[in-house]
Amino acid sequence: MHHGILYFIGYFILGFIIGSFIVYAMMNKKQKTLKKQYEKTSIGADDSELRVKTLENKVKTLEAALEKSLKDRS
Repeated sequence: MHHGILYFIGYFILGFIIGSFIVYAMMNKKQKTLKKQYEKTSIGADDSELRVKTLENKVKTLEAALEKSLKDRS
């Protein structure tokens, strides 16, 4: 009967260690997935910011051309 308790404790500890490794692996995989997703989102945000700046510069150029055109007509 004494050996049964020792086996139980040994299997419990072994199961706990194996379970810990499994949980760690799953968390590590999830962390990598979230990191990749964040990087993609970050790159997309940078791309959108660049597009906005480009459009703002085009608007300024068109406004300047319109003002010059209106001054030339006067």
